[in-house]
Amino acid sequence: MGATKVTLRILGSGDPFGSGGRNQSGYFVEAGSRRILLDCGASAAAALKRHEADTAGVGLVLLTHFHGDHVAGLPFLYHDYQHVTTRRWPLVVAGPAGVRGRVERIYRTLYPGSANARRRFRVRYRVLSAGRAFRPPGMAGVRVVPFRVRHSVPGSSLGYRVEIAGRRLVYTGDTGWFPALPRATRGAHLLLCECTYLNKVSAEHLCLSELRAHRRCLGAGRILLTHLGPDLADLRSVPGFRLARDGMIVRV
Repeated sequence: MGATKVTLRILGSGDPFGSGGRNQSGYFVEAGSRRILLDCGASAAAALKRHEADTAGVGLVLLTHFHGDHVAGLPFLYHDYQHVTTRRWPLVVAGPAGVRGRVERIYRTLYPGSANARRRFRVRYRVLSAGRAFRPPGMAGVRVVPFRVRHSVPGSSLGYRVEIAGRRLVYTGDTGWFPALPRATRGAHLLLCECTYLNKVSAEHLCLSELRAHRRCLGAGRILLTHLGPDLADLRSVPGFRLARDGMIVRV
């Protein structure tokens, strides 16, 4: 029997403003029966259905932080599970400290009645800490190692190393450049890396000029750029990197 194929589908590759008409952040990882959602922007649930992905089969949602373009799609996913997909098995939602309270408050705000009703499915929240490996329940062979990134309130944003079926996917989430980043990305078969700007240096987001300067030290086999801002959203190619686009499927 051959090795299990690990694929990454891009549900949303845009910045918070939908530059270039792109959806907000959302990435669907699939390896056999194991299905993981990396972030869940407002358009993620619709994108899953548009691309005929197994919406009900998502077992784990990993949230990097709580900005709307990374988390605001969860209430729509919950609403779908409650009324359309009729999910009956638990969903694990994991992220930085405060994950339960933040997600549930958003859900209650958007769907007050449904949020307080008896749910057909159970959500198991897990708080993740940088450097502490997490093995999701019911997902044999999956290991997630969070790492701190430089974004928003210190300590409230994470990136992830996801090891699954012998492959390593690293996702930065949103981050500015920091010296320890290469330590987290080294050895990745695929690095899903945010790149919001072309040349603008920011404390909270990466730019292409920084990534070009540090390309070798990142130590990743392939680098897929996402979270693309207005200067990058309409480009077709960038030497040395691959640009994410909504709907594309990449083998990890």
